[in-house]
Amino acid sequence: MPSLFYGINLALRAVLSHQQAIEVTQHNVANANTPGYRRQQAVLVAGLPYAPPTLMRELAAGQMGGGVRVDRIQRFNLEFFDGRYRRELAEATRWQAERDVLQQVESTLAESTPDGLLPKLDEFWAGWQALSADPTNTALRGDLRERSSALAQALNRRAGALAALRVDQDLAIRQRVDEINAAASQIARLNVEIARVLGVGDQPNDLMDERDRMLDKLATLAGAESHLQPNGEAIVSINGHALVVGRTTFQVSAVPDAANANLARLVWQDGQAFSAPRGELKGLFDARDRVIPDQQNGLDSFAATLINQVNALHRAGFGLNGATNLDFFAGTDALSMRLDAAITDPVNGIVNIATAAAAGNPGDGNVARQIFDLQQALLMNGGTATLNQFYTAQVGRLGLEGRSATAAAEDRGLVAESLDRQRESIGGVSLDEEAANLVQSQRAYEAAARMMTTIDEMIDRVINGMGRVGL
Repeated sequence: MPSLFYGINLALRAVLSHQQAIEVTQHNVANANTPGYRRQQAVLVAGLPYAPPTLMRELAAGQMGGGVRVDRIQRFNLEFFDGRYRRELAEATRWQAERDVLQQVESTLAESTPDGLLPKLDEFWAGWQALSADPTNTALRGDLRERSSALAQALNRRAGALAALRVDQDLAIRQRVDEINAAASQIARLNVEIARVLGVGDQPNDLMDERDRMLDKLATLAGAESHLQPNGEAIVSINGHALVVGRTTFQVSAVPDAANANLARLVWQDGQAFSAPRGELKGLFDARDRVIPDQQNGLDSFAATLINQVNALHRAGFGLNGATNLDFFAGTDALSMRLDAAITDPVNGIVNIATAAAAGNPGDGNVARQIFDLQQALLMNGGTATLNQFYTAQVGRLGLEGRSATAAAEDRGLVAESLDRQRESIGGVSLDEEAANLVQSQRAYEAAARMMTTIDEMIDRVINGMGRVGL
């Protein structure tokens, strides 16, 4: 027959089990707003039953129940949702990074403001037109010089700002490399600890939460993918190259690329080239090596054509003082473009703008007219576009690209947000649900404690009341 004290043991198990369930609920509530935390639950199972040894079988039919025990602390998470969420999050982050850079480029060009390059170019052409009608007017010559200088400075500012923006993107890339290596080292350390805890039969739930946060971060940075092993360790790779295998990490480094203005080129520690298929790094590289250089090349092509065409006509003309064979612009590209120093005579203060086709004919404005006619000349894109059309098309392409990046970022972001909501529906903490679980565990705890008190009274009656019949 079972011992008189067996009920005490059952009640104690119930008290301890429901106490642990309450503690798990408290842990959930405490981390309700912790990013990446996954809800946990104490899984209660019936204890192993046993057949009490007895010679009086008819007094102890069947097996005796073993009470209740905590089988494990379950963590609510679905790896399937994690993988899909990280892929969509990486794509959304890639387009967000590219969108942000495109917006900065648009702000740099400022074509939607009065300070745009196109208004200054129109003013430049208008200055030549006015001077061609009145070549001896010194006021018009001074005005043209200022308009030309403003155009050159506008190109200088844009080219300089684009170069600085490209350097900023390069710095951001180097910072992301440091973050990738730090996250990889953290995952490797967590792999070791998680495998150890699982090996002794425990559940490293909080360690897994921390590792998942690092995996989310790596997916955001570079589109990293992960696969869990039977021992609980995670293998992390980027574009097919291993980043973390167990406790081993394969670091990424940034080295100067002589073929790309000594900007950073990323390589693995085994010498292979690093390539991010998705994530913020993908967007940063695309912006640094495609979007910004495309705008720089467009400005340089625009400036070089303008410099060469204007100079070719200006060198053949004559100024008021008979000066000829003078360049109007100096420089070779948008960054170096400026008015030639010979335009202003430092001795006489004369603006040496050549407007006449022959010497001794100051009223001749043929050269100025020819330069003004460059406005309609098909000089760009293989003779299919004017300078104005070329730059307008370039700005238009930038706007369309920015719109496409914005739309892609929003679309991917909505998908990632939807998947994250599904993840949260499984693993997120609901305070209402935890309150219900807390009440349930509290009532069970109180009942077990009451049962222990009842059994204690029964034992007290048996022990202290024996031999006292009739007293």
